[in-house]
Amino acid sequence: MITEAIIWIERRLDDGGWVRRAYLVVATAMVWKLMLWAMGFAETSPRPGTDVALIIGAIAVPISAVTGFAFSNYAASRKE
Repeated sequence: MITEAIIWIERRLDDGGWVRRAYLVVATAMVWKLMLWAMGFAETSPRPGTDVALIIGAIAVPISAVTGFAFSNYAASRKE
């Protein structure tokens, strides 16, 4: 019974593409927040430039992967 309810909800949301759109919006917001944080961190960090770049890169790479997945998944769903 619960499984049928979850499937029903998923079909209602996904037929309109709401889940994919929400994921795309969240991924875009994460990138925006990352860029704001990275600029502030780079301006105020007492560390040398290489350390700052490595720290920002360590955080930006996973977020870029999530964003790439969100955009490619959304673009593929628009072709259907």
